[in-house]
Amino acid sequence: SRIICTRVATGEIGAIHNAPGPEERFVGLAPVQATRDPASECARVWACTNAGRVLVLNTNSTGALQERLSTASRASIMAMFGVGAGEVWTVRDDGLAEAWRDRSAAPDVGDAALVPERRFSIGSELQLARRAGRAVLLLVRGRELWLAGGRSVWVFDTQRASEPLASVAASALLSTQAPPLALHTVAQLALSAHDAAITCLAADAGRALVYAGTDAGHVVVWRAKTRERVRTLDVSNGERDVRVTALACVLDRWLWVGLASGRILVLDVVEWTVAKEWTAASSAVTALHVDWTALLTSRACLQVASVHAGGSVFFWDGALLHDRLDRELRRRTPAFAHKREVTVQINSWNIDALKPDVLDSAERGFVARWLGAGGSAPDLLVVGLQEVVDLESKKMTAKSLWRNTTTKAGHARADISKRYGLWRRALEKILQRGGAFAEPYRAVACQNMVGLFVCVFARDDVYRRVRDVEVSQVKTGMGGLHGNKGGIGVRLVFDDTALCFVNAHLAAGESVGNNLARIQHSATIVSSLAFKRPAPVLQPVPIAAPAADLANVALDAFVDGGDGQRYLDHAACFFSGDLNFRLRTSRLQAERCLDAGEVESLLQYDQLLPMISADAPPAFAISPAALPTDLPHTLPTTAESDSSGDEEETRDVGSTGFALSAFHEMPIHFRPTYKYDPDTDRFDTSEKRRTPAWCDRVLFRGQASDQDDHGLITPLAYQRLECRQSDHRPIFATFRVGVKQIDRDARARVLADVHAECGARIASEAAAFARVLWLSRHAPSVDTAAELLAAAGGDLDRALHQLLNV
Repeated sequence: SRIICTRVATGEIGAIHNAPGPEERFVGLAPVQATRDPASECARVWACTNAGRVLVLNTNSTGALQERLSTASRASIMAMFGVGAGEVWTVRDDGLAEAWRDRSAAPDVGDAALVPERRFSIGSELQLARRAGRAVLLLVRGRELWLAGGRSVWVFDTQRASEPLASVAASALLSTQAPPLALHTVAQLALSAHDAAITCLAADAGRALVYAGTDAGHVVVWRAKTRERVRTLDVSNGERDVRVTALACVLDRWLWVGLASGRILVLDVVEWTVAKEWTAASSAVTALHVDWTALLTSRACLQVASVHAGGSVFFWDGALLHDRLDRELRRRTPAFAHKREVTVQINSWNIDALKPDVLDSAERGFVARWLGAGGSAPDLLVVGLQEVVDLESKKMTAKSLWRNTTTKAGHARADISKRYGLWRRALEKILQRGGAFAEPYRAVACQNMVGLFVCVFARDDVYRRVRDVEVSQVKTGMGGLHGNKGGIGVRLVFDDTALCFVNAHLAAGESVGNNLARIQHSATIVSSLAFKRPAPVLQPVPIAAPAADLANVALDAFVDGGDGQRYLDHAACFFSGDLNFRLRTSRLQAERCLDAGEVESLLQYDQLLPMISADAPPAFAISPAALPTDLPHTLPTTAESDSSGDEEETRDVGSTGFALSAFHEMPIHFRPTYKYDPDTDRFDTSEKRRTPAWCDRVLFRGQASDQDDHGLITPLAYQRLECRQSDHRPIFATFRVGVKQIDRDARARVLADVHAECGARIASEAAAFARVLWLSRHAPSVDTAAELLAAAGGDLDRALHQLLNV
């Protein structure tokens, strides 16, 4: 029932407008696009109420007047659009669409009621759209009107409704009593049965692409002129119930995507990669708005506003100035940083609730041999254990743990803590006294969660080069309530490079449903791990906002514009543990391959390997190849959809959008690590007779090589060891990781150069594109506007004067 107009530059409230009636509320808004002066953009806003009133609001004062519209329809207005210079369109519930000229752009109208300059009807298609989906979506692209409902899209060419707008004189306006012209559908697009319902629409100006978000976390891309479906993007990151709720095109280079989870992604639609991703708020993104006209004013900045279901509105750097300057700064890293390599060893084992003393009595000295299996002493040693406590009995114990007032619960917690303490002391004893290596080690971090336990050690001579250590944990068992499954993450910064290690235990079981649970657990861990942002290390460099963060040297340790709060912000990421991925084949077939020594042949049935790749693209890369094989890349512009998925393919559901798809794994040359009868080398002979599998894995993800090469990972060794005391076999992997040491003074000089050279160029490019968009309000097309502006030497006033005179 209230509209608040805020000045973005200062944060001041310019005006507050209340609905005229006590029971009225505003249901639609349409800013009047300025005709000549960019400073007058949005000075007037049309607003309609649920009572059918249309008000024209002054955003600089409390002035408002009720507009009188000459229309024969009694239906309520369902949508309003600011289209072109001084023009506003309304669409009513009965399908009547009318184009009006605002009084600021039509001074000859006087006090008479406004008469529509165009009238047309989309009533029949609107009814179909309502039957097809719970929401009806409208998009105006130039003179085209796009209507969406469910999985269907209708495209109308409104130019066919009457003569071109410029040739309609005031005396020749269409009569409101005449029946509106029924628009013929130029094209009807239909998504396939594999697609979810459309939730939002957006269109860019220059590249002529139309985007549709869906309930399933996909963005469908059409070429507007040919109506060809050219690409489908999966932005769900493997999460469930991720709806695309808002879309916005920025400078024809980026597509901003808002999700129901509150996350925002910025997609580079030239390179088809994710340029940036973050959680803006805990509530859904309901709308994204682009303020590009500010580039033509003294503010000269591009902002994108995100509106959230919780009532919050945030303004973001629409030109990604910080990120683009950061990318250029990283490209020049060799000018201010020195590189060296550190060695990392990761040991992982599901110990089946073994105590260290029991293990040592059965396999004396095995833990020391396992830790030292890599040969030379690594700089960092990560030990990840799973099932430190018996998870089967733990299910019963959990009930008493939740009733934490009982004495029994207290004893259970004490016993569990004691078990972790036994393993920590055992590891420290071996590593401090030269039991595994000649050099001693010191613990950097240790953390436990029900059955999970991780310890990170640094060799004594490099211990002081490790800083900003943080630990985070994510529970995924029983819907996130219990920590019998989940992951523990340890973040550290070595010199000036951030590394993050995850020890995970994912869902067990051999069914397709179990595999889907593992995929979901992976996504939950990757997206939910949260670390504290490191304390700033600032340089006295005069950099203006929004690029002031570049003066913080501490953030150089991270990648992709991150600040260390998310798992994938780190230059080198490792994901290891009992990942529980199984083989998609029978026990008999698995044993035949192993008896024949054909390990490589058996690996073709592994569930995990098809979802990652030795040639995986850089982090967040989006490719049409990631589409399911039965999802068509293009669709005909008719009502019939191309249902090429009649034959169901046997494959694991959910591989598209796998959260670890950008991770790598070294080639496996050892036998499956699971499941063995205890104290034997026999695979499971119990009643379940589980199929052998490589449940225990070590995955890694290094920084992309097109930026500075800190975080680049070189794999060295990947093996398993033999110990019969558990139903799993222990593994280890060793790596070399590139890290950097920054010369602070040299970095300050390079940063100043980057800001001076690139900042002005980025601002100039954005302003030039804004001038083209502004001129296109009067020109037939964006291409024509660009040609006129080029002929005028980039002078907007001159080009506009020439265009209007013609």
